[in-house]
Amino acid sequence: MFNLILTFHMKNHTHISSYNLQATLCSIRIVKKVPNLAENLVNSVVSLLKEKHHGVLLIAIQLCTDLCNLNEEALEIFRKKCTEVLVNVLKDVVNNPYAPEYDVLGIADPFLHIRLLRLLRVLGHGDADASDSMNHILA
Repeated sequence: MFNLILTFHMKNHTHISSYNLQATLCSIRIVKKVPNLAENLVNSVVSLLKEKHHGVLLIAIQLCTDLCNLNEEALEIFRKKCTEVLVNVLKDVVNNPYAPEYDVLGIADPFLHIRLLRLLRVLGHGDADASDSMNHILA
């Protein structure tokens, strides 16, 4: 039921990112309290990682990190489906500065940088293919 509600909000309110932000924040809280629901959220999180809104992307990365820490199956799915997407997001953040409201002392959205690097660390741990795909952006 929870997955149905999250998917409904994401499909019917894609132009309003505040719904995605609120649904993702609720998902983080629910997964921390009921870890058995983690496998229901994996596909929804994959689509959220393609979001352009920084707030939604930041929370989606945190949810993805939490799911990877809770569930090995989710970790494998995220390694296969999201490593390249996350590397591209990191490239975009590093190379193309976003709006000035995300700029902190000349660094474009350092909080997003940190969350991305933490998630890439989790995804790359123990997997040579994932590590190779993120090698060129980190070098």
